[in-house]
Amino acid sequence: MSKTLRLPPPPAKRQRLGAGTSSSAAPSNAAVAPLAAAAATATGPPEYAAAALPSNGSHETDAHDSDLAAEADVDLALPNDTLAALHLLRSRFPAEAKVAPFATKAQLYTVLSDRTAVDRQLDELRRSNAVRVMQLPAGKDEFAIMLTQDYVAALRRSKAAVLQPPASSSGSPGAGLGCSSTAAAGPGARPTAAAQQAAQVFDWMEARVLPVCTALMVTHAELLQLLAGGGGGRAGSSGAPQASRAAAAGPGGRQPVTEAHVSLLLSHGFLTRHTGGLDGYLFSMPNAGAAVRSVAAGRAEIQSWLQRRRPHELLESELEKRKLQRSVLGVRWHIADMVGSGALLRRDTAVGPLLIAGRRGG
Repeated sequence: MSKTLRLPPPPAKRQRLGAGTSSSAAPSNAAVAPLAAAAATATGPPEYAAAALPSNGSHETDAHDSDLAAEADVDLALPNDTLAALHLLRSRFPAEAKVAPFATKAQLYTVLSDRTAVDRQLDELRRSNAVRVMQLPAGKDEFAIMLTQDYVAALRRSKAAVLQPPASSSGSPGAGLGCSSTAAAGPGARPTAAAQQAAQVFDWMEARVLPVCTALMVTHAELLQLLAGGGGGRAGSSGAPQASRAAAAGPGGRQPVTEAHVSLLLSHGFLTRHTGGLDGYLFSMPNAGAAVRSVAAGRAEIQSWLQRRRPHELLESELEKRKLQRSVLGVRWHIADMVGSGALLRRDTAVGPLLIAGRRGG
């Protein structure tokens, strides 16, 4: 008996057969669109979602390659874990606190277990000006981390306060810039030209300094240069002080940058003088003193609660019900800070996390 040899169909017929079967098996763009929209909502703006969906047809390989490229772009655009953790911590920041929302590196260590990745990603965020990292006066290893958007919001609030100071204000919002104690008569009063000139320094700080200088400190010469729009050259480089003085004279005859502008940034808490011997400033945040006092007092108060117990432990849910007397940051904020620093040890139990007093101090 002879056997019949079956040959594969010609290429044209294979393409027609493939098109006929794939149209029924593959989901349509209309069916996938709701999922894509949901992904866009979960990850952020539309540009973070996958923009290209594979279409039915003959160019399947090219479409697959383009999908892989699109997925790679999406991965690069998505926020990293550290940024997501900062947003989470910000959402938990107590609204009644008298300071702008900030976190500590120890809190990030509480949320994310990979400390090496946290340090690396935090440095990337700082360099890209997504966050501001500021050294706290409490110690060399104490840092406050603030989203740049919150730092900018604080700058704009200070600008509004200079333009519209309270009627009872006895001081000048821009001492040395011609502002009078009676320059503004309270809410609704029109700001004087002197107040407007003084308030410009907050715009300069936002637009000229922050995007260029992402380090913890800035020298005096570099600050003057950047405020005047003189570029991002480091003040420690050759000829930079002379360049900064020339830039501070005011490009095109516009208002020059003066020491009074720097003093205004100092008085509003955005800069503190560097005491390490360099002629410069550390970036800071408004009400930093109150924040530092609250951090230290809250740590000490929680440690005292636990040290008075035998054994030195308490359920986290019970601790969160208590109210701190000397800190405006709240118990939950301090727990995240102290667990990350090792001052508290967290153990899972059948009735919830148990907090145990760790090493003394914060």
